[in-house]
Amino acid sequence: MKTYEPFKIKDLELKNRIVMPPMCMYSAPDSKPGDFHLQHYGARALGGAGLIIVEATGVLPEGRISDNCLGLWSDGQVAPMARLVDHVRGLGAKIGIQLNHAGRKCGAKAEKLYAPSAVNYSSDGTYPDPAEMTDEDIARVTEAFRTAAGRARAAGFDVLEVHGAHGYLVNQFLSPLSNLRRDGYGAIFEGRARFLQEVLQAVRTEWPAEKPLFLRVSAE
Repeated sequence: MKTYEPFKIKDLELKNRIVMPPMCMYSAPDSKPGDFHLQHYGARALGGAGLIIVEATGVLPEGRISDNCLGLWSDGQVAPMARLVDHVRGLGAKIGIQLNHAGRKCGAKAEKLYAPSAVNYSSDGTYPDPAEMTDEDIARVTEAFRTAAGRARAAGFDVLEVHGAHGYLVNQFLSPLSNLRRDGYGAIFEGRARFLQEVLQAVRTEWPAEKPLFLRVSAE
């Protein structure tokens, strides 16, 4: 395998194996990509990257890492995303997007902070105490991932990535340090992985089978 040789994943062919991973820019006060994002991602496309993955994008307003993060919870966010897709594609790169929910690490102004268990992320009061998610909360967030995946498809993205790393909601369910539940979403590894499994199953109902679906995890 050579860095500058083409690479195929399912039906997607990349011109090389250089991938720009998602990195938050905190530059979307209205939750939509603007001219900054066209310049930022466009420059990386001009630089020769084969695949560019757009930064962590909230599936719900209270799921953003900050108030200046991108979102994909509304149909009104599809057109600006499609503009970004067309721009990057026109400069020779393929483009993906990472979907995320921050859970207890939400830094956006939200009425309610929630997590798998009522365990605070910070020890100094930086973050408020989260509420333990109910089954209804879990179902609502899972559905938000599904509908966001449908909007990503409508915008024309080539790749979809689910953020399961860096201490955000999916990672919070996976970790026994943040998931103290004793129901079907905790207790044992299979229980802690259930939320992720349901999210991926929901996303796949909207994301075409011929398009790559990535999962980012924190692992050793």
